[in-house]
Amino acid sequence: MRILFHKLTDQRHALEIVRDDGQHDRVELETRSCLVHDFLHYAVESRAGLRGGFWGRLAAGRSLAEMNDRTAYAGAPGGMDPEMAVIERVVGAMSGIAKGRTAADLIAGFRQSAASAGTPAPPWLTGPVIEDAAERLRRLTGQWRATPHGQAMAIDWPPAE
Repeated sequence: MRILFHKLTDQRHALEIVRDDGQHDRVELETRSCLVHDFLHYAVESRAGLRGGFWGRLAAGRSLAEMNDRTAYAGAPGGMDPEMAVIERVVGAMSGIAKGRTAADLIAGFRQSAASAGTPAPPWLTGPVIEDAAERLRRLTGQWRATPHGQAMAIDWPPAE
């Protein structure tokens, strides 16, 4: 699947996906809160080899509207499916990496939080995964900054390693 981030203005961008079968889906989004979150999903899911996360579900045929509606992709009555819940929590914690937290701090905090909730931390949550995901986030952010207004930044899912 090809993922296109169209830079419309400094405040708005369009997310477009082109699946391998040629189907297109597109949504316009507010950049400040959505772009980095989408980049974090890409960085974490690609590095951890997760195919059931946000990008994998889109590649498998879910629509952007469905993925934006958490009740539609929940997969379980009354809540998000467990895999997506864990991915969302890790992606949320990853925002701390951009603010100077280390991978070890992030993992320790996540494990403590998971233990308090009585849930296990995922086996893929390791220092190398978080460090590599942080590097992927830096590269994606740099690629976005270099994308001129009116142009699109293109990446693939799954990424070519």
